[in-house]
Formats: sequence, C-alpha cells, structure tokens
Amino acid sequence: MRVWIVLLALAACLTAGCEKSAVPVENSANGSAAAANSPAGTAEKTTKTPLELLQGMSAAYAQANSYFDRGKLRLSRTLAGETTIDDVPFSVKLRRPNQFRIDAYQVTIACDGKRLVAKIFDEATDEMDHQALVRPAPEMISAEALYVDPQQSDPILSDILVGGIVGPPPTLEMLLAKEMPDFSETADQYVIGVDDEINGRRCHRLILQTPNGPLTMYVDAQDYLLRRIEYPQEPMLSALKRNDPNARISLVADFVDAAINDPIHENEFLFNIAAGDKQVAYFVRPSQSSASQLLGETPAKFTLERISGGEIASTEFQGKPTVLAWINDHPSSRLMADQLTRFAADASTGVDVKLVSVDPRETTAPQVQQRLEQWGANFPVYRDFQAVGQKQFRIPGAPTVVLLDGKGRVQFFEAGAAPDLAERLWDISRRLAAGEDVADTTLSAVRAEQKLYQAALTASMAGKNPYRDLPLPAVGMAPARELARFGMETVWSTEDVEQPGAVAVSRSVDGERIFVLDGGKAVCELDVDGKLVARHELDLGDGVTIDRLRVASSDKGMRIALFQAEGQRLWVLDEEWETLYRYPSSDAPHSGIADAQLLSGIDETMLVVAFHDEVGAHGVDESGKRLWSFRELLQLHDLAIVGSGEIAVMDASGRALVIDRQGQIRREIRLPQRSLLGLAYDSISQDLLALALAEIEMLEFDAVGKDGAQRWSYPLPAAELPNVSPLMTAVSIGPQRGWCGLGPDGTLHFMQADGAATDRLAYGAMPGGLATVAGGELITSLPGKVIRLRLLPTK
Repeated sequence: MRVWIVLLALAACLTAGCEKSAVPVENSANGSAAAANSPAGTAEKTTKTPLELLQGMSAAYAQANSYFDRGKLRLSRTLAGETTIDDVPFSVKLRRPNQFRIDAYQVTIACDGKRLVAKIFDEATDEMDHQALVRPAPEMISAEALYVDPQQSDPILSDILVGGIVGPPPTLEMLLAKEMPDFSETADQYVIGVDDEINGRRCHRLILQTPNGPLTMYVDAQDYLLRRIEYPQEPMLSALKRNDPNARISLVADFVDAAINDPIHENEFLFNIAAGDKQVAYFVRPSQSSASQLLGETPAKFTLERISGGEIASTEFQGKPTVLAWINDHPSSRLMADQLTRFAADASTGVDVKLVSVDPRETTAPQVQQRLEQWGANFPVYRDFQAVGQKQFRIPGAPTVVLLDGKGRVQFFEAGAAPDLAERLWDISRRLAAGEDVADTTLSAVRAEQKLYQAALTASMAGKNPYRDLPLPAVGMAPARELARFGMETVWSTEDVEQPGAVAVSRSVDGERIFVLDGGKAVCELDVDGKLVARHELDLGDGVTIDRLRVASSDKGMRIALFQAEGQRLWVLDEEWETLYRYPSSDAPHSGIADAQLLSGIDETMLVVAFHDEVGAHGVDESGKRLWSFRELLQLHDLAIVGSGEIAVMDASGRALVIDRQGQIRREIRLPQRSLLGLAYDSISQDLLALALAEIEMLEFDAVGKDGAQRWSYPLPAAELPNVSPLMTAVSIGPQRGWCGLGPDGTLHFMQADGAATDRLAYGAMPGGLATVAGGELITSLPGKVIRLRLLPTK
C-alpha cells in the first residue's frame, strides 16, 4: 500500500477499485491551487477545515513545477531507561518533467533529463559489487518508472524504496500522483489540532486516528506543504513493552527546508559514476552464498576442556555425526540453544550435540552450567580456552554451529542464530544418513550461484534484463531417494502404457477416469484401479506429436484438448475421440501456443488458449468460434484454473489476472519481487500453490491463501524448467491437505498446506505427468509405468 495513500486515508478509493470520482489536478476545488501558490508572508488567519487542508496539500504537490526538501526520519526508542535514536536522512529534489534526485535509505537516484543513474550503498554487498544502474532519462518522472510497474522499474531498487521503514518518501508519492482524489467522504475522519511551529513555519495540525494510534501531519499554513509527520506508535510500542512496561517510542519525519517552485541549480541533478563502477541496466543482487573453507575437510586435531575438568580430544567426536555449537552469554546463543534442543528431541537423527562455551575464564564452570540449565540446554558442555574455534574452525564468533560427519569432516557451518536451524539440521542429518556428501552438494550450489551471478551481471552490463533474458542453468537428474519424513503406499503400478506422458483426470457423476498420453501419438484410459480401459490412437496429421493433455466435461459430454508446447495448433476432440475443431483454424504463423485450459460448464465446455506473442488469450466455444480476446497481459506464459469458471492468466511478471468465462477480470493474484511461472488450485481449501522465480537466485514454491496472502515459501535451486506447464497439484497427506510440485531435477516435493512439514521423493527419472484421484491420492507417470500413491503424514 502506497504510503501517502495511508496518510490521506484513501486506500479504499485508490487501491481497492472504489468508484468515487477523481478530480484532475489542474482543476482542483475550492481555489486550493491559489492557496498553494500564495506568496510568503500572507499566511491565512482563518481556521481551515480538514477538507480544505487535504485538498490544498494534494494540489500543492501535484501542481508544483519544482520541489526541494532535506528530510530526516527519526526513530527514538527508550528501553530500560536508555534512549537510542536512529536518524535516516532522505531528500527529494524535482523539476518537471524529468529532472530529479532522490536520496532515501541507502539509495541515490539522479536524473539530469538525459540519463538516470542509481546507486545502492550497502556495505554487506560492497555497494552491490560496485554496480551503477544507468538508463536513458524517462520523458516524465513517474512512480511507475521508479518503483510501481515491474515492467519499467528495477526490482531491487523498487524493493528498497517500497520496503523502507515508511516506504517511499511520502512527498515523492504526492508529487507523482496522477490524479487528485475526491476527499469529500473521507475528510470527516480527520480532526484539526492546535497549530504549531515546525522549523520556523506555522503549521496546522491534521490528525487521523488509525487502529495503531494517531497519525499527525503538520501542514504549512502558507503553502500547504508537509513539514512533519508523526507516525502511529503501534505495534512497535507493544513489542517493546513486553520487555519494559515503561518503554517509549516515536517515529517522526521532518521535511526540512521544503519548498515548491523555487529555482534549483542543474548540478543538483547530477551524479558522477566512479571509475570502477559496473554500469548495468538492472541491479543484480551479488551472490551471498559463501562456504567455510573447511567444508568437506577434516580440521586439524584439537582438544577442548571438559566443564568438569580434564580435556577431550577431537578423535573422540568421530564415529557418529556431531554438532559442535560455540556459544556465549548472549540472547542469540540462547536462540541457537533453543533450536538445538528442538533438533535433539528427534533421536532418530543419530546426531550428538555438544556445546562449546567461549565465556572468559572469569565466568566459572558452575555459572556456565547454571545459565544453560536456565535455557533448558541439556547437552554436554566444553570450554574453549585455546581458541580452537578461531584457529581450527575459523569461526567469526559465537554463536556458530558446525556439523561433523562420522569421519570428522565438516558438513555444515553457519555463524549466527537462525530460527529455522532445527529444520535444516533435520534435513542435513537425513541426507547424511542416506549417504549424501552434503558439503560437496553445498559447495556445488555455491559455485553455481556465483556462476549465475556473473552471467546475470554480464547480461545486465550488456543492456539486457537478467530477470527475463538470462537462461537458467540446466540441472542433472536427481538420484533416486525415498521419502524421509512422510509415509507412502503404492496403491497400484501399471506398465500398460508404453511411453507415459501427461496425465489428466476427468470427474463426473459416473466417477473418475484417468487419461495418459502414450508416446505423443495415443491416449490410454485407465480406471481408478489402474486397469487399462481403452487405447485411443490419435490421427492429427503427419508428424504431429502431442505433449499436453486437458480434459473437462459438460452436459454435452467430455472434451479433450491436445497440443504441443510452442506448437501452432490445438485440437479439441469429443467423447468419441472425433475431432470437433482445431484452433487457430487459420494457417497464419504465430509465436506459439503457451498453454490452454478447458473450463467445464453446464451447457458446454469452453477452451481458453494463451499465446506467446502479442495475441494474448482467446476464449473459444465448442464450435471453434472465438468469443473474446484478452489483451490485458501479453507474451503469456501459463494458464491455471483457479476456481469454478475462473482461470488465471500469467505472463511471468509478479502478478496473474483471474478472468471469468466472458474474459472479464475478476481479481488479481500478486507475488511481489517474483516472476510468477505457474499456479495450482486446491478446490477444497481454495488455496493456491505458485511456482515463482525470486529474482535470479532461485525458484520457489509459494503457498497463497484464498485471501491472496502469501503463507510460506519453499526454495528450489535455480534451473531451467522443462518446456511444459509446471507440474503441481493439491494432494492429501493423510487427513491433511498438501501439495506436490515437480522440481526441475525430477524430484517430487511434498509440502503440507500449512508449511509445517515437507519431504522429497525421486525415482531417478523425470515424471511426465501429475494428477490426483480419490480426494487427493497422486497419479504420476514415469518412464514405462504409471503409479498411484497414497501419502501419510508420518513414516
């Protein structure tokens, strides 16, 4: 939600599709423009109403030919009688149509009217590896180009601006507004407070009571500019008061020296690029993956002091996997100890946990022991008076955790305390038990990520968009592995389909029917017990091979859609396997079919076809006649049925538009800072599972609730996807709902709907199709066989 919209309490009007009128900026009401441009020294003495202040403020910014301020955001916290103050400077300079400079958080964006330059000053990434974004100047500055429209803006730059403590500078938001809202129905939510003087300017106090407390704006009595904003204190104050009932907090933004229509020197909009900077078209997040130099290695022999006296040699840790956790008297060490306690509660891991105290000698052994007992950390404890952690393991400090395998080799190394440490240690311990060299896998992933970063950086320096133009790396087939956490039963397995491919299930009052593509030239029909019912040979023309299959039913019977990824044609067949029509009927070439879906209906089944080029999507009736075209999104990537009579249209941006059978938009699904590649729908819970590309670093499954909120993410290694729609489906994991998604390496990933538990299954071969029967049992096709699986929550 845009910050200045929050300030003006107009979210319902501006972001939720409210039908209230909007007044063009140049025709503002009540003479607000004149008030905004009134000369200095003519401050009005009459009391203003909230409506007049809102209209005057909005018009002042919208009509300003130039604007300048030196802002400061101050966060003040008082805890346990000690006050800390954090100041975040920000500044906005603007001269229309396209000269501006924005300094906010760690970002500088400058445009002199000829080119736009941006830098991110981030110590952790060495200023984004000294990248400088350089683009031609936009014809007109706009919020869309800076941080709103993913087609125009830079994803990382947008993320920093929008994700700051109060979002983009609110003055910038108002300067870039396209329309002045109608405040007549919202102004009564505000009250006028006592006037005050802010930085030498008389200001009207405009107060809005929000659920989190009062939001107070100080509006200049003379030029209607914002001079100060005092933000609500909740929920930050409640969080502090859990530790100190007398805690206090304040968040205040001051817009120092704010002025409109004053001359601004050309040099204010210049920004020099350093000689060593890498000029890019898009920022690319540097590889953050790093690995201890000891991963996969056996540390030199060492000794630690037992807390009860005496020494223990490193050779005594061999024989079974062991966690060594260096800790001290600090809350982060307690967090790590809590995670290790959770991990150790599962004795099946076969991993010992040892704590290594780096407390100074002055801290006695009983004191260390007492503290750990208070934490509930009931593990063997050792002292590290010889700095073994620094010398042999090169730990940066406490807390740090190291996992040694049974041969004493380092398989995992992590500094700091993470709230998901137990889950990751569970996964690593199971992989070790299965014989995997986890360290080697980790090092390979680090090298792959660094290689991906270099490729993306090279592409961006050449003027390409690495988020769209950069091919992802290919991955090898994952070796066979069984489920480690969930249970599984093979209900049946059949080899009656010679070359199994895509799978589809038809549901009607007569029951369920399973269809499997066979070699791209036939469709085999199975019953729910895996028996071959029929084999339907396809006669679609010479050389035609099919790799996608869709089925749906209506009162007119079942309909089957057959096509090939990137192909030029699609065929729709009736229940007798006779061709009803092909689409498009014309032989005119196009860029290829991206996807197609059949929408069931009472009277007839509708076909929706998505194309890769500028055609968009078409709705087609049972005679093959095009009923409508949808062009709100172009260069389409995927379609997904997401409800009764609703289908999601995706173009690999961060959003999907849900349309109905008439091609009308019903709602929007968003995944910010991600490229949405596919969706699966659970008709029982009405939740969604998305496959998305998070920037360039990784693929991920994202759970999206029926309210549109993202619930959790499940990461996958970045890789080139097969040239088919992502294979995902809702499943049952015992009595619970869950998801199954196919990874690019052939691994089937199972996830409980609440994200509480996940597991992986691999057959050493790429599944060709996924579907469900009987309320959630999985049907999957593999080379030479089709199987039906029943999943259980625990093994």
